[in-house]
Amino acid sequence: MREKRVSKRDNLFVASRFVLPEHREMYIRIKAEELRYVPPGLDEEQMAEISGRIWEALQTGQGVVLTYYDGKSACGLTGKIAHVDQALKKIKLHTDKKTVWIPFSSLLAVELEAIS
Repeated sequence: MREKRVSKRDNLFVASRFVLPEHREMYIRIKAEELRYVPPGLDEEQMAEISGRIWEALQTGQGVVLTYYDGKSACGLTGKIAHVDQALKKIKLHTDKKTVWIPFSSLLAVELEAIS
């Protein structure tokens, strides 16, 4: 029975017989780090703009679209801000299905929904 040929492009470690397991693990870890999402840093002006939109939405009861970093990637939620806890630095957001606490530090953007 013939073995299936593997190109070096498809799998670097199957094609090479001289790669130690430690090197393979390190290579895989480095590649995973390269693919990891790194959230952008926000300056003071952007944070002030986000804070103003949160305050406006809280005062008017208007819905918002929050974009935040969940530790893995950027996520978005739509709902109404129920509470802003300044001591814990979190926002309580009511969506259609659940209530979520989102830390200020993970916020990337806040958009106000159009009033209908």
